[in-house]
Amino acid sequence: MSQYFQRAEEIAHLSDDLVEQLYQRYLDGEKSAALMAEFQIPATVRSLLKVLPPIVSPDLKCPYCDLPMWVRRHARGTPVSQRHPFKCVRCEHRYSAAARNGRRTACNCQACFKVHQQQLAAQAERDRRELESRYGTPCPAVPYSALGFVQKLTLLALLDDGSGNQHEWIAPLGAPSRNEQLAMTTEASEDRLKSLYEAGVLMVATSSDIRAFDRTEGCSISDYSAVRWLPNVALGGTARCTRESLYLALYHELSGDVQAAWKSELYGLIFDLAREESLQYIRVLANEVSFAFTAEARADTVVGQLLQDFSVSQLYYFARLAVKNAAHFYATGNSKGRNHASNTIPRNMLGTAQDALTRNWRKNAHRDSRVPQSALNRLLYDVVLKDSGAGFSKSPGMYWRDELVPQFFSGAAFDSDLIGHLKLFCRECDSSNIDASMDKLILKTMCYDCATISQFRAYEDWPD
Repeated sequence: MSQYFQRAEEIAHLSDDLVEQLYQRYLDGEKSAALMAEFQIPATVRSLLKVLPPIVSPDLKCPYCDLPMWVRRHARGTPVSQRHPFKCVRCEHRYSAAARNGRRTACNCQACFKVHQQQLAAQAERDRRELESRYGTPCPAVPYSALGFVQKLTLLALLDDGSGNQHEWIAPLGAPSRNEQLAMTTEASEDRLKSLYEAGVLMVATSSDIRAFDRTEGCSISDYSAVRWLPNVALGGTARCTRESLYLALYHELSGDVQAAWKSELYGLIFDLAREESLQYIRVLANEVSFAFTAEARADTVVGQLLQDFSVSQLYYFARLAVKNAAHFYATGNSKGRNHASNTIPRNMLGTAQDALTRNWRKNAHRDSRVPQSALNRLLYDVVLKDSGAGFSKSPGMYWRDELVPQFFSGAAFDSDLIGHLKLFCRECDSSNIDASMDKLILKTMCYDCATISQFRAYEDWPD
């Protein structure tokens, strides 16, 4: 001990064992004055702890200097968490005793910092190798001709990531360079992204942030919004094309003439985007009055019905009025609680819309900055349909029947030969301009003239 610290003159007459005995009795609760008198320490000493030498641990050694570590003696009653850490007699390395919860304060000396950085680098290298072993194997590229309309539009929106084509990979959905969401909500955006990934159209870029993966589950994706992607599409042959060539091919096709083959997907996308925007606005309004919007399933059905005759702008008006009435219903004490009041929103919207149809009135609302336009919405109406703002100001049902069908699909009914041969027609308007699909039990028809969707179920067993 004496080789590292000079002994105070007031205790020079005490051996190391007597010093430790004195300190232990102090910790056990004996009075300092009595101890000082017994061990012949001058009464001029005001603090017993200040004249006692530091504790040099016989067990702890600095891993960098291979020298003992010391610590200032703590006062009795001092919690473990507030005691001084052990220090190396030469360098700045420190060691803290574990607290009751088992945690230990990490040392921040330069040597420990360097070691920690080396450990992080080694772990990052191991993680990167595991990531490359799982996602680095090339997959067969998907032919461009096999892509559907919605897949192409989604790809175009993903490629428009604000990075300026500086890399072959596509920026994550949550990248700061993106100034708009892919779809109206994060969940909807991730669902469209997952569909492309599961179809093999997108591959995981091994340069992605490792935090987007669950390393305990073999680097499975845990955060789709943080992953970088590689387009896996072949424009000709089997080789994967570059990002720039894919972007040019997509933009050239989608900005050209609307194709008859897009009919079914285009119809569904127009309604999907309008439905997502309307529901998101209802959520925003409900949150504004501290309602948890629990009637989403009912609202989805009502909104889908209203979009046949009303625009998103007009649904905004219905939603504002419905939420206002629901808030009043709750505030007056007539409801059974917030959820009960919130559940009246879809019914109120439907009632107002029916009155508007009966009395032939319409009221429009402006866009709300809390419900920004999505990338898919912008590209669909600005690039494909070349009718900016139509997705907000025009009823999807009326827009389809009165403008899109006469302009693009009047002379090319989808699968008209097959439908005519089967003699299928709409049960509401008798039109043969329908789309039909089926599985083993259900035949589903969708009329492009009146927008009626019908389902017919087959008997699994013949009835008696």
